[in-house]
Amino acid sequence: MKKNILLIFSSLFITLLFVEIFLQKFYYKENFTFDYKKKFILYEQGNVFRNIDNNFFTYYPNSNIRTSLYYYDEKLIKVYDYNIITNNLGLVQKNNIKENHPSILILGDSFTEGQGSSSWIDNFQGHFKSFQVINGGILGTGPQQFLSLENYLSSKANIKYVFVLYVGDDFRRSIFTHNDQAINCLKSYKLCNGSEIFYGFPLNTLNPSVFLQDMKKEREQSEIKITFKKIRRNFKKKITELYIYKIPNSFLKNNFYKSKNKKIMTNFNAIEDLINKYQDKIYFVNLKQKQEILFKKESYETIYAHKFIKSKTKNNFNCNFDNNLNNFYIYDAHLNKKGYKNLYSCILNIFNSLNLN
Repeated sequence: MKKNILLIFSSLFITLLFVEIFLQKFYYKENFTFDYKKKFILYEQGNVFRNIDNNFFTYYPNSNIRTSLYYYDEKLIKVYDYNIITNNLGLVQKNNIKENHPSILILGDSFTEGQGSSSWIDNFQGHFKSFQVINGGILGTGPQQFLSLENYLSSKANIKYVFVLYVGDDFRRSIFTHNDQAINCLKSYKLCNGSEIFYGFPLNTLNPSVFLQDMKKEREQSEIKITFKKIRRNFKKKITELYIYKIPNSFLKNNFYKSKNKKIMTNFNAIEDLINKYQDKIYFVNLKQKQEILFKKESYETIYAHKFIKSKTKNNFNCNFDNNLNNFYIYDAHLNKKGYKNLYSCILNIFNSLNLN
């Protein structure tokens, strides 16, 4: 009996092993050319972000902040380097927001903000005779924070139309603000410990290579520290990277997924609140993500966001960037200058089709 059980499990293991090897060789390759753990986002040290009511955050108002993204693999690669210009409300655009002026608000995440390039929304200034255009894009945020930011901005300007630019990943995000360690690290690189997402550094006066090398070592040392929780997490991660797990799991998510995920449901509620407030004056634009173009497949978050939004409003549009990876950085998931130029053209075409003037 024991021999039979052992034989069954051995046969099953060998079969799964061969299936995995076959899938890795012939199924789609997840050939991302970057690893998030090797990314380091730097800002000229000082005041970068400000938390508002522990509900959302903006950049510091009236600022000119240099920012760089470095990718540290076998060598240090500078991905982008530019200056973020913020207005009187800490939003990424040159024009100040005029109080009580009729406005078109564009809500979104880092793509709307323009992370990786200068603000593409600045190109709309002067396009409308009657409206000012507000860049409500802030990196790392999702619909819950879109709603919080809209509540804040609607007390400052007379918002007539809202455009929500979203990617599937937005619906997995919760509200977050920057804790004391994050703020301190942004103010002085000497206070950073490697665990942060964003780093302050005197970019205008010093070369960050030695600092980044130190932060890379800190991250690696943190990974080496063995705990039961970390072992369990790493084991789970390895399992989820297997194709014999991913393929059936993806099928189940895409076909039988019920919206029980609390983050997704809370974000759906935020979207519904915005729709209830603006009725037919709110429009949604889905932006195709790099990995969706790479895999030629929408994420399940995107699929369910589509379904939910389409069930609530007919005002839906898409920007797919011609399904061309050349619109994105190689070592980052964000748009490059070409990509933002195409995003501007896509939104401009949507504006023109609606005759908002």
